[in-house]
Amino acid sequence: MAGTQSGGAIVADESGITRDRTYRVGEFMNKKFQIVDTGGLVFDDKEGLFMAQIKEQAMIAISESSAVVLVADGMAGLTSMDLDLAEFLRREVLKRGIPVRVAVNKCESEKTGQASAAEFWKLGLGEPNAVSAIHGVGTAELLEGVFEDIERLEVAAGKEGKKVLDEADREMEDFLKGYGIDGEDAKGEDDGFNQLSKREQRKVVRMKNSLDDEYDLDDEMINVAIIGRPNVGKSSILNRIFGSNRAIVSDIAGTTRDSIDAIMERPSSSPSVPPTLYRFIDTAGIRRKGKVEFGPEFFMVNRALRAIRRADVVLLVLDATSGVSEQDRVLAQKVSDDGRACVIVCNKWDAVEDKDEATYDKSVRYVREELPQVRWAPIIFVSASSGQRVSKIYSAVDEAIRAHRKRFTTAVLNEVLRDAVAWQPPPAKRSGAAAKVYYCNQVSVRPPTVVVFCSSPELINDNYKRYMDRKFRESLTGWTSTPVRWVYRGRRVRDVWRAGQGMMGGEPGDGGTGNNFPKPHAG
Repeated sequence: MAGTQSGGAIVADESGITRDRTYRVGEFMNKKFQIVDTGGLVFDDKEGLFMAQIKEQAMIAISESSAVVLVADGMAGLTSMDLDLAEFLRREVLKRGIPVRVAVNKCESEKTGQASAAEFWKLGLGEPNAVSAIHGVGTAELLEGVFEDIERLEVAAGKEGKKVLDEADREMEDFLKGYGIDGEDAKGEDDGFNQLSKREQRKVVRMKNSLDDEYDLDDEMINVAIIGRPNVGKSSILNRIFGSNRAIVSDIAGTTRDSIDAIMERPSSSPSVPPTLYRFIDTAGIRRKGKVEFGPEFFMVNRALRAIRRADVVLLVLDATSGVSEQDRVLAQKVSDDGRACVIVCNKWDAVEDKDEATYDKSVRYVREELPQVRWAPIIFVSASSGQRVSKIYSAVDEAIRAHRKRFTTAVLNEVLRDAVAWQPPPAKRSGAAAKVYYCNQVSVRPPTVVVFCSSPELINDNYKRYMDRKFRESLTGWTSTPVRWVYRGRRVRDVWRAGQGMMGGEPGDGGTGNNFPKPHAG
């Protein structure tokens, strides 16, 4: 359905573009909702490609939904397939208490739009809504009707959230009763809380804050994008992670045509820690740019690249049986340039022949040599078909998230910088000119970004930058799985001395703790 989010799904004149369930999040009338775009349902085409799988995905989407919108073509008029769909919805959906709305698309004309939509009264699903996906006509009225139906039938998604909050309120009331405070009195103007000692009041406040954090319904979600070449097993890995068929899988390359969002809630090991929410984004296979023609595949590739930019962690899936290709190197460089944490997943490990105890080490060295762009990324060898080591993906993603958000103090960074410069000073030109490195400071995370202040940034070559990155990763624990952006900024010696830094001594601007002076007369 259009009108909720720009670029929600790939659209083209070719039929069968949408195959899997495509999830998108929208907001309307201060209400957040998730909309699922499914593939076209055809009940009389049993020989069609992926038709059984498309129907299965549509059935799963209907079972998880609070309302269903049947989209019809106003220009084509009422067809036999529309009648079959209406009969199916009356038989399988309406009896479950799920409301159904009819949206007649391509009715942008003010004169003939309503007349074209009136024909669909014959479906027996209530008043049809005349809409235009291209121009956005009638979509607001359609959403208003959907929300009215949901509220009237009490199947809104927020109902479960209210139960959780009620449970938190009851737990808080039981806690207050332990101090002789009635729950209703605490909500009103009673001064029972004020009668407690300061220590007991602080304990009550801490308990309330912990409950607010525990039952927060807006916890941050971790976005994980699954990318790779066509037919390397991305959708198979997604299905194995969820334990169900969330995406259509086949041996035909290019089966997945659009990005598929699937949300997973992973329970925590401790009851005091809220569960972790993951959004896995399955993308279409990305081929070389020269082989991609303008059309559906062009938009498929753009959608996959956009998924990298909106992800926190990227699972770069490789085929263990075919090795690393040039396209894998291009994708690895894209992940590094976008500053995303990365985990290399080598799929089809069970299909590797003649494995011995040295195969694993040889494979790791091979991937490291072929993908220097993400040499910091951990490597996991899995099998989506058998489920071998797929569970390790969760721990790898969690570690990557911590690394992507890791921050070190300036004192620790400058200690490592001092040792790195003392071990290997910046290279000098033939004229003898060389850059002088003063101090560094981490300015941001996601990814970690470090600014290094030096006298002449143009004299720092790429080899020395890679050396600095390697030394910091060897000396500090916590920056695995993520790229680190290094910014070399020029600064005069007198500015460093005026800042009180001496030579990399202490925090910037704190007066300095170093005893090295940039000039003989600076004392």
